[in-house]
Amino acid sequence: MQKDSLDILPAPVTKKSSKRSLLGFFFLCIGFILLDQSTKLWSEKHFLVSSSTTDIRTYYPSSQHIFTLGSPVNWLDFNTTYVRNTGAAWGFLGNLPENIRPYFFYILTIVAMIVILIFFFKTKADLLSTRLGIAFIFAGAAGNFIDRLWLHYVIDWIHVEWSLLSWQYDYPVFNIADCCVTIGVIILLIDTVREELQARKLRKLKKD
Repeated sequence: MQKDSLDILPAPVTKKSSKRSLLGFFFLCIGFILLDQSTKLWSEKHFLVSSSTTDIRTYYPSSQHIFTLGSPVNWLDFNTTYVRNTGAAWGFLGNLPENIRPYFFYILTIVAMIVILIFFFKTKADLLSTRLGIAFIFAGAAGNFIDRLWLHYVIDWIHVEWSLLSWQYDYPVFNIADCCVTIGVIILLIDTVREELQARKLRKLKKD
């Protein structure tokens, strides 16, 4: 019983492991930010036909089909489609006045990134999966923030359509940064469930 309880206790944190965790956070963030920005530049180069020099919302994009899964019924279509998103996820708040919208998203994103960093440094270095999830979310937030800062909009280019039986859904166009945020949230959710199960096991062992 005592051995079982010791098995689920976290290992002691050392300065070396803390430093490794911090370096891992840094390189993972830089890597995914570079991947996000390079794919956005690629999509703009290949799928932007023309755009207005005065209105960022006036542009003419193109789309290219990549592959389809499912035969004879297509259940997943993957395409590349250039989109300028002036709002948040799914274009939310994209219709805010021009003199308010950029600054609103600047402040919102900066506050979110500060909170994410605080959460990271308050998380113990031995909680690698938690720190990994935080790193993914930070990389995604930073990738889209760079777009907003320099372009005043976010470039989206991944276009997925899928169907399940009679239900068809055209998913809003997204990018690598959005994928990072989604992956990070999923990791944190799984980690939360895992920690809760471990806590229940520990409480049960203490009662026994």
